[in-house]
Amino acid sequence: MRLTAAMLWLAAARALVPRAPRATRRVALQAAPINKGGKRGSRRQRHELRTLDFSEAPAPKPKARSKAHPGLQKLGSPTTPEATLSALQSNEIDAPTLAAGVASLCASQRRDLAIEAIQLHSLARDPRSLTTAVTALCRAAAPKACVPLIDDVLKEGIARPGRIYGPIIAGLLDKRRRPYDLLRDWVQAEASTSENCELPSHIPFVRALEACRRSKDLEAAYLVLDAFDASRCEDHADLSREISSIFARSVRFIVGAVSSKQLPSTDVKEVAFVGRSNVGKSSLVNMFLGRTKAAYVSKKPGKSRQFNVFDVNSASVDSRRASSVVDEASPWSPSGRFRLVDVPGSGYAKVSTDARDEWKVFLREYLGTRDNLQAVCHLVDSRVGLQKTDLELFELIGESGFAGDVIIVLTKVDKKSARAAEVLAAVRTASPKARVVSTSSKEGIGRAALWRALKGVVLPS
Repeated sequence: MRLTAAMLWLAAARALVPRAPRATRRVALQAAPINKGGKRGSRRQRHELRTLDFSEAPAPKPKARSKAHPGLQKLGSPTTPEATLSALQSNEIDAPTLAAGVASLCASQRRDLAIEAIQLHSLARDPRSLTTAVTALCRAAAPKACVPLIDDVLKEGIARPGRIYGPIIAGLLDKRRRPYDLLRDWVQAEASTSENCELPSHIPFVRALEACRRSKDLEAAYLVLDAFDASRCEDHADLSREISSIFARSVRFIVGAVSSKQLPSTDVKEVAFVGRSNVGKSSLVNMFLGRTKAAYVSKKPGKSRQFNVFDVNSASVDSRRASSVVDEASPWSPSGRFRLVDVPGSGYAKVSTDARDEWKVFLREYLGTRDNLQAVCHLVDSRVGLQKTDLELFELIGESGFAGDVIIVLTKVDKKSARAAEVLAAVRTASPKARVVSTSSKEGIGRAALWRALKGVVLPS
């Protein structure tokens, strides 16, 4: 009874206390100090955050005035797009100031004024300013406005063609265009650069490949790789990563065949990787596909004892049945589907002589009767050169009647060898018509060149 009476008295006392209007009641959102009091300190902080503040609300701060682009200080730091364009037209400006003005107009969503401003002064002699202005316009969805600048850039011969072609191609691909003619012009421009031109960079090619991945266009991606090869630019990790995400979007192991009866149907193009044991074939397959565990890698030679078949870029496949293929919702153009066959290594391997003879018979039958086999990649160790087993493989490929492309892949080029030139000359002598590609699984060298060599397998004829 006493407790009930006390609670009633407390409620009546609270009712008599005057309360502030509801409009002025707000929670004081103050930054909580660092807790140094343990559990009680945390409770104290939560109590302070829940404390009601009945003071008057502070007056709203005046809206901050928009700041001008830092590169426009020479023009008096104009704060409106119209003032920026007027300042660019009425003053003698240099290339960095013009590029800053174009970027400022694009940031203000005044693409029309930016297109008018970029025609005021030539940017061909300043590669960095050219990149700034062209990239800003292309990001503002106006890549076609930069096309008239290409002739000026190529005429000056100072800026790299990729500085203007790369952003334009990426912008057009993002708008679902197919700029194949412009891509072919890029290839020719990279191949015909002068000695006064700056050194090539991988960045424009990476940006263009990213746009190819977003637009799902394999043909455009191959044209970008052609331009990359013509520029004689060095391989880069970002470029290799984009190549793997485009050309090897999915990899599925199908079967490990020991006879022709176990091989899948011949309705999909195939490429075979052959070579002697301990040449680094499994490591190259993983590097080529951008995977780490697609093919089993071992330090002991001869671990691959089956014809391991991988399905690359297949559609959504049921995990239980590899033959039930479901069409993609937004397919690639083209799909780029093919099969990769990892052939067991020849020569030295810790297997019996009978097993090696069976592999040789199966390989000859596979090369001679497989109608969908489009290319054979013959791996050769760049450190030791052609061995007896390699020469036997050359003879076997010739005797089988294989009419497809033969690509000689030099492996382990990252390990310096004094016989590099001698090995290359011997390879070209042994197979004059074959294409030679230098690779390194450890450093990722040659991935772009190998995908270019297999263009006939990936793209439809």
